[in-house]
Amino acid sequence: MDQLFLILAIIFILVAIYVYLTKKNKVGGKQHALWQECRQQLRIPPKLADETIERHIKRLKERHPNRSEKWYLEKILYDLERDRR
Repeated sequence: MDQLFLILAIIFILVAIYVYLTKKNKVGGKQHALWQECRQQLRIPPKLADETIERHIKRLKERHPNRSEKWYLEKILYDLERDRR
């Protein structure tokens, strides 16, 4: 009985870790995709684009604190698309 409980506990812990890591990677993947899209929209060399994106995020964090990194990247994309109209 004790062995069965131990095995079930280990399986539960492994599943919980797997779900956590999978969810974490999806969020990071989305942020990476947004960052790449910002780079493309800027249409400048990658190094300059990264510096520009970081500068925009810093400015947005001052104006809109406590938002997620994803929100800042989405805001940058929105502003870039709006300015191109």
